[in-house]
Amino acid sequence: MTADVDVAAHDQILRRDILPLYFPDTGQGATPTFTLVAGQPGAGRARISSALARESGDGTALLNGEELRAFYPGFVSTSTNIDPEAEAALARAVSGWVSASIRYAREQHRSLVLEGTFGNGAAAAGTARRFAEAGFTTRLVVVGSRRAESLLSVTSKYLRDVQAGRAGGLISRQAHDEAFAATRNLMASVEDGLWVDRLTVVGRDGQVLFDGDQAGASGFVGAGRALAEAQSAPMGRFDATQWLSELHHLTDFAATRRQLPNGVAELLVDLHETSLREVIPQLHVPAGGRFATAMEQKTVASLVALRKTVPLASPVDAAAPVLVPGGPERGGVSR
Repeated sequence: MTADVDVAAHDQILRRDILPLYFPDTGQGATPTFTLVAGQPGAGRARISSALARESGDGTALLNGEELRAFYPGFVSTSTNIDPEAEAALARAVSGWVSASIRYAREQHRSLVLEGTFGNGAAAAGTARRFAEAGFTTRLVVVGSRRAESLLSVTSKYLRDVQAGRAGGLISRQAHDEAFAATRNLMASVEDGLWVDRLTVVGRDGQVLFDGDQAGASGFVGAGRALAEAQSAPMGRFDATQWLSELHHLTDFAATRRQLPNGVAELLVDLHETSLREVIPQLHVPAGGRFATAMEQKTVASLVALRKTVPLASPVDAAAPVLVPGGPERGGVSR
């Protein structure tokens, strides 16, 4: 059992370590800005958030809960421990630091870029409105990414951390998919409630797909459609090839490791099913050709082996995949 950080220690870490790092004594513009950057894990939020913080100026803080995990006492041992109580204690501590940092930014009129999944749209709207009331201009940036790409990125990041011996938490398939759905729900909420001054949709490559101002003639009309199209757009042949290569390297690496969490196999099973259903067809090679057949057979063989490793407590669809004839984050374990 892992005890929570006591209140005094939690506050000391906040004031001694976190606030001075994220809110250094630098100049601040006349009108502070508050920007939410939303998207499912693996969508590419970090790159977009960093770019936005740079554009906003040196006085803008970039905050995400994942980084704050490192301030938790005994973070390495806790994050490699599969004990749910240890993970829950860490999550409570991080949540408190995030909330306190948000409050500090608002009260001190410090510009802030806040990155997250924002599964609770009402809470996100309430936070944005409080910043607006404090004199901030507010913006929501939503990152649109295909499910296949973000799920592969999540799996790749975890296995890269394993390979490097770094502490890192595994994001489950369920958590990823709930965040994917939450992104569209958040978009619907802001289109209906108009609770930010500006709304932007960007692709995982940083390309702006929609940018609207609440006070503009069209408002946010078309933002939801832009997000849906980004999340469902078919891969190009190059991206599909890179995606498949990374998946095969991840699968080979995972096979060499013992005692990986059950969730890794579940993610890999889903990715192989997605490969057969969505990715291999995007290679645009002749149906029944030697290359397509070899790729499908290799993927099916891996899928059959992986399904045997998934515990019954975490069932997956046992039906055989439908073979439809015919890029991930860079820096995976193959690189």
